[in-house]
Amino acid sequence: MRWKFKTSQKHLDKLLEEATVDCYDEYEAFMGVIVTLDENLPFPFEAKALGETMEVLGIDDNRSDMKHGVIARVRKGKKEYRVALSELEIPKKLKTNKWFEMYQYWLQGY
Repeated sequence: MRWKFKTSQKHLDKLLEEATVDCYDEYEAFMGVIVTLDENLPFPFEAKALGETMEVLGIDDNRSDMKHGVIARVRKGKKEYRVALSELEIPKKLKTNKWFEMYQYWLQGY
């Protein structure tokens, strides 16, 4: 599914450049995206996974990798889980967050 962006492509390119400045390869660029998301998304926030509302606590940079993507730490009740950020059903108000849009843009291969 192609994402519809509220933010212009030019601005998304600028945000992605900001996230990946001084990166020399794909791995470093991926880590730059992780750090940028961790610093700029409004954690905690609610999202759905498999139809269940969960609290998204942050990014699990130890489990995130280029094969599985960015992995989020989520909590349902007293249990904590790991879910791919791309698999979460994000609330509409967060979908227009420029940093979340930058991640979706990056996922699509901009």
